[in-house]
Amino acid sequence: MKELIYLIIFAEILRAISTGILIISSAFYLRYLHKAKKQRKLPTFEFTMYIIIQFAYVLFTIGLLISIFVD
Repeated sequence: MKELIYLIIFAEILRAISTGILIISSAFYLRYLHKAKKQRKLPTFEFTMYIIIQFAYVLFTIGLLISIFVD
């Protein structure tokens, strides 16, 4: 039973680390897209990624605020 609890804790730690890495890497990519948008017109794929990342940050922020104030 103890091993199962350790595995669950390990899985939660891995999930938290991967979430942090995804947030940081998408922030760098969003910054790159913002600079590229100022220099040139973004292709369709890059423009779509630009919008999706901004939308994902808004959803992440809303979810974080809800989890902070509800708990």
